[in-house]
Amino acid sequence: MLLRLVISCLFLSISLSSFAGNSATVCTGEAKPCLAYGAQVFQDRCVLCHGSDGLGEGILPLSLKGYPDTSLLIDTRKKDFDGIKKAIVFGGSLEGISDEMPPWGDELTLTQIDSVSQFIAHMHKDFENALVHLKKAATNVEPSLKIGRAVFIGRCSLCHGKYGQGDGKMARIIKNPPPFNLTLSRAPDTYLSEIIHKGGGEMGRSARMPPFGGDLSEPEIKSVIMHLKTLRVY
Repeated sequence: MLLRLVISCLFLSISLSSFAGNSATVCTGEAKPCLAYGAQVFQDRCVLCHGSDGLGEGILPLSLKGYPDTSLLIDTRKKDFDGIKKAIVFGGSLEGISDEMPPWGDELTLTQIDSVSQFIAHMHKDFENALVHLKKAATNVEPSLKIGRAVFIGRCSLCHGKYGQGDGKMARIIKNPPPFNLTLSRAPDTYLSEIIHKGGGEMGRSARMPPFGGDLSEPEIKSVIMHLKTLRVY
């Protein structure tokens, strides 16, 4: 129960600040659900757990040990619109759904619920097109230190350590070269963006540094760069 409360607070603190637009502006008609609005709702409310592509690589699953699998594409029971909508409205109170799934029935409007349900159903039918909608929706998210720290903990700390000192758990395995001590970095934003997008190998650095351009949205990358600069020791 405490974990669900923490998750709800994280959703509110990370997502609500970036929530933009409504169905009138996105769907050209109030109370009219559409895929574009559903992608926007998903981007603002769901990526923390389900990831920016719905494959389960959200910040919480990557950060918390023992967190349930949150990939939306592996659960065949909730592929249809009605099943998806029911899961969104009632959350973990339904049988077969993780207790960590919050109920959104009292927090989202009917148009938001119908739109995001329509969008998730669309993900099962045309995943590539759904990603196009998600990337477009991501442009409305405002980069922030809060998002950057969460992304860093979920994606980068395993190698670089919680405070970027190159002492993450994988540092015992990764040698020649070891994970870089990010507190010593003075690289400009353009370089940081490029190496995060392309990975170390493409930039003449360690091939152990994976490319994140396909996994992180542009606001997430800009946010993690903001956080990286707070780790520097002068």
